[in-house]
Amino acid sequence: MLKQTVKAVLPKSITNQYFELRGKIRLQKVPVRTFDARNLRSFSSVDLSRGFSDPEIAKAWDEDHRAISTLYREGELNMGVNPGDRRAIYSLVMSLRPQRVLEIGTHIGTSAIYIAAALKRLQQGGKLTTIDIFDVNDPKQGAWQRVGLPIGPTGCAKDLGFAEQIEFRRGSSQDYMKTAQERYDLIFLDGDHDAWAVYEELSLALPLLQRDGTILLHDFYPDGKPVRSNGSAIGGPFRALARVRKEKPTIQVLPLGTLPWQTQRGSNTTTLALVLKGS
Repeated sequence: MLKQTVKAVLPKSITNQYFELRGKIRLQKVPVRTFDARNLRSFSSVDLSRGFSDPEIAKAWDEDHRAISTLYREGELNMGVNPGDRRAIYSLVMSLRPQRVLEIGTHIGTSAIYIAAALKRLQQGGKLTTIDIFDVNDPKQGAWQRVGLPIGPTGCAKDLGFAEQIEFRRGSSQDYMKTAQERYDLIFLDGDHDAWAVYEELSLALPLLQRDGTILLHDFYPDGKPVRSNGSAIGGPFRALARVRKEKPTIQVLPLGTLPWQTQRGSNTTTLALVLKGS
């Protein structure tokens, strides 16, 4: 609630500086956590170019994106995952073929819908559990209303035929991961971007992975710097992973970098990154 209040009363540049400083200080106070990388997919086993250039995945994307765009629109949605990142996430799911996916940070449901579309397309009975601290379907306060979507994420999933692929949950991501019995092939961390929160969430996410599981990050800015000449940067995820790698050097980060398609503001760069296991 504090973050929402601050964002409402302060300019964006000042807000970002405030939360960056607060997150940096809080990260320094977090005790050393355990990072069990045994089940992480190995760095050497990932071939991004293959998944991003596969003609069958491209054909599936065209069909599913056309249907989803009737509700989520073709272009950029304020506060939503940009079109290029949607395609990257969809393509990753199609190429990695996970059975169980966990998403931290539902928001307006953009990435959840595309993950569900890929899971349904794979026809393996895959399921996504997506968690948010807020009620993402709230008819009065839901973020979906502020961006002009006709219905909330649950309604969108139902109308698009993905209701069986998605389980929506409300609550603390850390509380959920501390008690979760399910194990996941892919975990997408896109919730609280403060450095301390990403550090804690990664520690909790790793034990929930199936063997050769993968963790995907959003808003990972290498060196904490903007990836676009006309953009800004969120430093939390980078700062958190810098500490994690210092404490657990076998954990590596693979930024997706430049995609074969446009993301936003006329750029092809993305802030998506994979967390993998090195040698």
